[in-house]
This record gives sequence, structure tokens and C-alpha cells, in this order.
Amino acid sequence: MEDEKEDRFRRLIQKVGPDNPGADFTSAIMKQVQAESELDLANEAALIQLLQAHPLVEKPSAAFSRRVMNQIRVSQPKLVEPIIRPWVWYMIAASLIMIIFFCILFLPSGPGQSASSDLNRFLSGIEGTLDTLPISYPLTIFAVSILMVSDYFLRRNLTVNV
Repeated sequence: MEDEKEDRFRRLIQKVGPDNPGADFTSAIMKQVQAESELDLANEAALIQLLQAHPLVEKPSAAFSRRVMNQIRVSQPKLVEPIIRPWVWYMIAASLIMIIFFCILFLPSGPGQSASSDLNRFLSGIEGTLDTLPISYPLTIFAVSILMVSDYFLRRNLTVNV
């Protein structure tokens, strides 16, 4: 069935043949293009005459420019609020102090440690106590440190850009 359709199509193409434009085809197209370009030139000339006959009436005065500039200068810069509020800093300081007191109160006091210096005893006590702290404490301290550093950089960038 498809072969029959293809044969019909081939016969139709052979019967019709290719397009053979006349000898004056190109000259006729060029005459149309030239006529349109002349019409465009005439329209452009008419538009120029119309614009010259009716100049723009509205021109902003110097007072207008001054008023706009005064409004721009009057606007106050937006105050930048810190990301971490002051009471959060107090909470961080209080929690660090509580961790230090916790370490001091629960220092192991053995007979062998009495001869060592107080600083060594304190540091070894903190090391031993930190092992007993829940994992949430160091993670909280790490997260707060990241917030503090990001707050510092954001404030510094905002004050430089403003």
C-alpha cells in the first residue's frame, strides 16, 4: 500500500515539474523593494516634519531636579541590627563560665596530683571532665562559634558597603 502511495507521489512530482520563474521575476521583486524603500523615506520625512512642528512642551525645571536630589539626600540609611543580640552574648559567656566552674568543682584530687602545679592539675582536670560532658556541649560551642564568626564578617561587610 505504501509503495502505491509513493508511486502516485512520484508521478505527481514528475507531472508538475519544477518551478521556472520568468525572466523578469528578479526585476519585479527589485522594483517592489525599491518602491517600499521610497515609501519609507517619505514616511520618515513626514515624521521629521511633524516632530519639528510640535516640539516637546514639557521640560522639567531646575527646581524639579533640586527637589528630587533633596529627597534622595534626606533619606536616612537603614540601621543594621546585629544578627546575634547582646543577651545571647551574655548567655554564651554564662554557659562558658558554668562549664569552667563545672570542671573546677569536679577535678579529681588524687595523692599523686598534689605535687604537680595548679595549672597542670587544672588542665588535666578539664581534660578528664570534658570526656564526661555530653556531646551536645561541644556541638553547641562549635555552632555558636560559627554564628559569631559569620556575625563578625557580615557586620564588617555591611559597615564597609554602607
